[in-house]
Amino acid sequence: MSPHAAKKSKTPVSPEQGERAMIEGILEGSPDAVGVAVIRLDCGCRKMAAVDRHGDPASKIIMYRDNAESICDQCKADNGDFFRVVKQFIHWKTPEPDVPTQEMILDKVLGPQH
Repeated sequence: MSPHAAKKSKTPVSPEQGERAMIEGILEGSPDAVGVAVIRLDCGCRKMAAVDRHGDPASKIIMYRDNAESICDQCKADNGDFFRVVKQFIHWKTPEPDVPTQEMILDKVLGPQH
């Protein structure tokens, strides 16, 4: 596996402290959301978006970097290219969708190799 390939783990990932506030804000502004896709990039920037029960976007994609006024220059140039993903997961809203629905959404949003 290349150093830039996304880590694929079946263990649940917990959001980091800085991500939690963003997730809550995205969920608050997205009434149809069942979760928020979180994509961590190798530069430290993050991409997030709410997803609905069909796996469709329920918000705009938000890119940010903790403790910074804006995203990094590399993300500005390539919009957070997929090849730079180091971790991706969906933080589910409570109550969580059933497991088959979660798997369908994960496959649609993050790809079958999530």
